[in-house]
Formats: sequence, structure tokens, C-alpha cells
Amino acid sequence: MYKIAFFCLGLLLAAAPLAAVADDSPTPAAPEHFLNIDGAVSGKTYNELAPGTSTGAFGIRAAAEVPVLGHNWVAQIDFRSYNYSHQALGTTANGITFACTPGDPGCVTPIGFQTYNRVFTPGPVNYVNAFNASDTTTQIGFSTKIAPVERYYVGVGYLFRGTNAPGYPSEGGLGFGIDKLPDVDRAFSLYGNFWLFFNAGGKYTAPATAALGGFSGYPFTVSYRVYTYRLGATFSIPKTPLYLDLSDVGDRADITSAAPSDATHNALFLGVGLKF
Repeated sequence: MYKIAFFCLGLLLAAAPLAAVADDSPTPAAPEHFLNIDGAVSGKTYNELAPGTSTGAFGIRAAAEVPVLGHNWVAQIDFRSYNYSHQALGTTANGITFACTPGDPGCVTPIGFQTYNRVFTPGPVNYVNAFNASDTTTQIGFSTKIAPVERYYVGVGYLFRGTNAPGYPSEGGLGFGIDKLPDVDRAFSLYGNFWLFFNAGGKYTAPATAALGGFSGYPFTVSYRVYTYRLGATFSIPKTPLYLDLSDVGDRADITSAAPSDATHNALFLGVGLKF
């Protein structure tokens, strides 16, 4: 993760000399607009439901450079869905329990475990039956260009996180990022981005059960500090508006409040794009 951050910072440093180019520097390329759809060749997920589980994924990304008063801006959206299997040995009601078979992967760390474990010894677990999980991230960003020629940007954005895990909340939060857009007007292009979302959070209410005592129906704010990244290359298909996209894509979510576990997703994406 930190190597990715350094790589993206390196992209910015590489852009810095361009700011000092004389007035006879090359004319910037026309604003670009593109849409690409990717599928995962391979992937992994680590969280309380998946200890390094093989992951399928797909993504949709769209971006448009917009010149306003002689300066370029970019608006973009990046949606990713990571799909994997959660396993469980038994079949019982989903939810908080103090009785779980040792070694059953259906017994997972619950939301709010930090609070429960200060009162209960041992603390409760969350039993989750086997199901096909789907975690999604949606980034919306608006950025300003920081180099006169190449497509280097810094910007602000908002992240939405969702999952179909039973009882889990959705989260959202603000952040900022650095971005080198792909040059889809060229035969071959390298690109990358790195975004930090400071506190992506959502509301969760504990189950109403006597076993939790005073924590029955207790309100929690579940939140993470989230890092997302995408590093890749594009290859234009001659005499068409299409290009191929190959990228390493993922995110890391670190607990900031009440969440059950840190989490990471990673996938190698291969897809096709349309430039217009």
C-alpha cells in the first residue's frame, strides 16, 4: 500500500518540471473522455469474513476532462465490485451469539467488539451463515490539472462503501487524491492514482437481545480510514475508438471506530474502454 503511495507521489514529482517549461512547450492534447469496463483475472479479499479468499471482481470507470476559463478539470466516477465466498460449518440464525463451535469460520468478529470485550469475557461473536459476498466501492472525484501538458491532477472526492453481508451498514466519507489519467489518445499509456478517505462511516444498531445487557439495541458508528489505488496501462486498438486496459486495483480499510476488522481488496483487471 505504501509503495503505491510513493509511486503516485513519484508521478507528481515527475510532473513538477513540466510547470517550468517555456511558452514554446508542446500544446496540450485536446480534453479526453473515456469509459472502460474491466473484469478480474485474479483477486484476494481479507476481512473478518474472508481470510485471503479468492475474489472475482468487475469495475466501471468513466472520466471527462472539462476546460473552464482556460484551465482543465476532470470529473470521474470509479465503481468496483469484489465478489467472494464466506464459509460456515453450520446452519443457524445469523447474529450475535455467545456459543459458537471453535474452528467454525461462520463465527466472525462482530461490529462493536471493542466495546463488548470491555464488559464480557469472552465477548460475543457474530454468526454468519455461508453466502456469496459482494463488497462495492464507488468513488466520485473532481480534480484540477497541475501540469501544463501531461494529465496530472489533484482533487477531492467522496467514497461510498457497501456490502450484502447481513446486517452490515453502508459507509461514506470525503477524501482527496492524486491522479495521472491514462492518455487514451496515444497508442500506449501508463497511468495511476492514489486516494485517501479520512473517515468513511455509517450507522449500525446492535441486536435487541437480553444477552447483550445494556448493549441491547446499542447504536454504533462504524468507520474506516480508506486508501484506494489503481495502477495500469492502456493500449489503443488501431483505427477504432477502443482501447485495452490492464490494471492492478484495490483498497485498504483501517478501523477508526467500531468496525469488526481491517479489510483489503485487490484484483488484477483486464478490460476494454471507449474513448470519445
